[in-house]
Amino acid sequence: MPHILLEGRASIPQLQAAHQPFAVREGERLVKVERFYADERGEAALVETLVVERGHTQKFFILVAVRPGGLAVRLEPMTDPEKSPGVKRALAIVAERLRRVTGGRYGSTNISEYLSGDAPVVGSD
Repeated sequence: MPHILLEGRASIPQLQAAHQPFAVREGERLVKVERFYADERGEAALVETLVVERGHTQKFFILVAVRPGGLAVRLEPMTDPEKSPGVKRALAIVAERLRRVTGGRYGSTNISEYLSGDAPVVGSD
């Protein structure tokens, strides 16, 4: 399962307050990040995400969970999208934005090739 661990201090309420919906276009791929649903205990959140690539649309949730020393960012298993390059890139884009908000650093990941600098924003709601 693709995942990225972020190290450093972070809280779900902090991330929820900073969240803004956005869309990123990279070539023919579109990643749209919409709502941020935090649980009431502040231990986890779901980030509503849509990816369009090669004419195929997938809608799924990215799970952001507090763990000792940081956050885990991974696909929510119940939505189980195809682990395409676009889905992995969407996961990386969300992790990159969370890292900027928290000031943390990347820890362990199995999709490091999808991490890059800041992706250009093509629109926000």
